[in-house]
Amino acid sequence: MTRLVPNPCDWLSCVLVMLLLAVSIPSVAADGVIDVSLRPIPFAGVDGRITEIQVLVRMPVDTQAAGAPLMRIPLVVSNVKTSADSLRDLKVHDSQGELAVNRRDDPATSESYYRHWVASRAVKGPVIAIYRIPITNAPNPLGAAPPFELRSDGAVFSGLLGTFLLLPDSTHPYRLSLQWDLKGLGAGTIGVSTLGVDDQVSALPQPPSKLESIFAMGGRISREPEQPAADGFFSVWQGYPPFDARALMQWTHRMYQYDLTFFKAPKTTYSVFLRSNPINPGGGVEVQHSFVGTFGPDTSPEDFKLTLAHEMVHTFVGALDDKDELAASWFSEGLAVYYQRLLPWRAGLISRKTYLQDINLTAARYYTDKLNTTPNTDIAKRFWADTRVRVLPYDRGALYFTQLNAEIQAASHGRRSLDDLLLAFLSRRNRDLDVTNSDWVAAVVKEIGPRGKQQFEDMMRGKLIVLASDTFGPCFRRVSVSMRRYDLGFTPDVLIESKRIVRGLIPGSNAAEAGLRNGDQIIEPVPQDAIQADQNALLHLTIRRSGQVMHFQYLPRGASVPTWQWVQTR
Repeated sequence: MTRLVPNPCDWLSCVLVMLLLAVSIPSVAADGVIDVSLRPIPFAGVDGRITEIQVLVRMPVDTQAAGAPLMRIPLVVSNVKTSADSLRDLKVHDSQGELAVNRRDDPATSESYYRHWVASRAVKGPVIAIYRIPITNAPNPLGAAPPFELRSDGAVFSGLLGTFLLLPDSTHPYRLSLQWDLKGLGAGTIGVSTLGVDDQVSALPQPPSKLESIFAMGGRISREPEQPAADGFFSVWQGYPPFDARALMQWTHRMYQYDLTFFKAPKTTYSVFLRSNPINPGGGVEVQHSFVGTFGPDTSPEDFKLTLAHEMVHTFVGALDDKDELAASWFSEGLAVYYQRLLPWRAGLISRKTYLQDINLTAARYYTDKLNTTPNTDIAKRFWADTRVRVLPYDRGALYFTQLNAEIQAASHGRRSLDDLLLAFLSRRNRDLDVTNSDWVAAVVKEIGPRGKQQFEDMMRGKLIVLASDTFGPCFRRVSVSMRRYDLGFTPDVLIESKRIVRGLIPGSNAAEAGLRNGDQIIEPVPQDAIQADQNALLHLTIRRSGQVMHFQYLPRGASVPTWQWVQTR
């Protein structure tokens, strides 16, 4: 197929000439700015899909000895396999000319690990790295994960910088200048990132580990509004959502306006990025005061509203000061679930019926979860391996905050609520005070007394949370309903392994009854989180057995258990 832009070697030659002549990009060694230029490359064809990005990075690296760490890229970040293995045509130069580099990889010991490059000789900066990254749209082979990987739809691409950008192998803080070269895509194109619209420079110096969290989308993008609103809201999307994306983004803007008031937050840039996702569509993730959401062919805009509201809560609440984010996710995810329905309901943006449905979804998933007594200390090590563990910080955390809200209201005779406690707690950040587990417990004890500490410790140990019938107010009451536990039917770790070979098949399970066998190779990633929340959702597996591709579907459910649900009383 024919490229629509000049040969990449010509582009590389031009860059090197500019480097040697010391023009085009000013020296950055003194001011600590990393310059990044992104140039998407489409192929001639029906849709001119972007299939590659040419990347130029100029790093303010000073004098450095041979063999010292020079630059790095994650191999895996938050369970997402990055583009590190497909990076090609890498050329590195410093002020002395071409620089040969050698690479080494970290052991695969955590959910995020790196590939490092070291120089073969002494380095005198700045350092320029030029390379190409193909975009294949291959599903993440590791299964459930945030939508961070490079992806393109027609003349638009997007991805987290940490999945494709080389950065200094350092903890030194830098600013990052992101520049867009979109000439090859023709008219009507734009580049947007969590830094803002068009070329942008990050406001504050941050270590590369933080700069990796910048999300970018470039090309022929749809947007609402056409320019960022006065309150900082802006949304963009790629691909073809199965709903009216403009109307949904207008709803999201109204939600943002309400949250600004509720959280007493200043008006700052808030961008929403939407794109398609073959795995777990309808979900999303908060990144750097922005939100990345995903859709599939069957994504409901009404369900997606709660996802948008959830991620927006993350923007205002943030996380506890804990190095292990997954261990502290009871706070961030629990609050996000608690407020994802409450704030839109208060704002008049969802109905009481939708509010109640979401309460019951959380309760059903929690009370039918066979692993719902897993202590919080075990969450991080099983978070990505087992959906039943992965959803616990969300569901258990939300019910903990629901219980706490009822306790605060009772202790204050209705004068105070969780809102008051949370806003006062979050204000500690403005005073440069810590926000840790112990700080939270101290605030709770001050609010409701020693039982607040006991309830927190019970939750962290995994004790089942049982809510009173009137916990959600006089309009709702508790009933017991028989529901079935989520049961995959085989060892769940299989679904996050590089080669998904079924093992541990449970005799008599629905998976076994459907015809699945130990030794079958699952050849397509399998979403589970949304299915676990839906008692009637079928699990679809594409497997290879003895060289033959086969398709199975079954209801991933096991034993029935009594489950608390709530109904309207009036």
